[in-house]
Amino acid sequence: MEVKAVAIDVDGVITKIESAWRYLHEQLNLIDIAKYNADLFYSGKISYEKWAELDVALWKGLKKESFYKILENVAIREGSEEFFSFLKSRGVKIFAISGGLTPLLEIISKKFHFDRFMANDIFFEDGVVNGKFKINVTPTNKGEILQGFLKDFGISESSCIAIGDSQFDIPMLKVCGYKIAFNPKQIELIEIADEVIFSESFHELMAKVKKLLLD
Repeated sequence: MEVKAVAIDVDGVITKIESAWRYLHEQLNLIDIAKYNADLFYSGKISYEKWAELDVALWKGLKKESFYKILENVAIREGSEEFFSFLKSRGVKIFAISGGLTPLLEIISKKFHFDRFMANDIFFEDGVVNGKFKINVTPTNKGEILQGFLKDFGISESSCIAIGDSQFDIPMLKVCGYKIAFNPKQIELIEIADEVIFSESFHELMAKVKKLLLD
């Protein structure tokens, strides 16, 4: 397979935590209120945007420095540095698309040098969270975002590998020529995947992608 790009989810894939949103709530002792907000969304009582609004409101007034410091402590999977270094050495473009938070992707991208990334923006005013936000990545639009990235770089969908772990990644995987479900949470993801990997590290993922690139 000619591989020119890898599109990858972040929360739960690159990171050991399943959600940057939830991680912040846990670190700030807000998880009980946040769980109530999540239940409202998953029961269909509020929209995704309203859910985000309620969550961000919980962080209002938090110092930007503290916000970033919490996210800097997010654990990254073993082998991820070698994985991304290998892709870079082969000239493969790396696109990170996350329903999480842009500040976390900024932190991770400084280490792994993503060619493009997109998540959800949190805004600060006078050095604190002001309660405003911008949803760039929804539960359904990862495929459209990836298509835009591929078009910008002149890369065909068939030359892209997608890696994800949840139902929100399905639109992204469907776009790509090769689909990897990494620690998948839903059977629907497994059903469309070309490869299913269960692992706490990136070593098996690295071996599979390397084989695809070198065959």
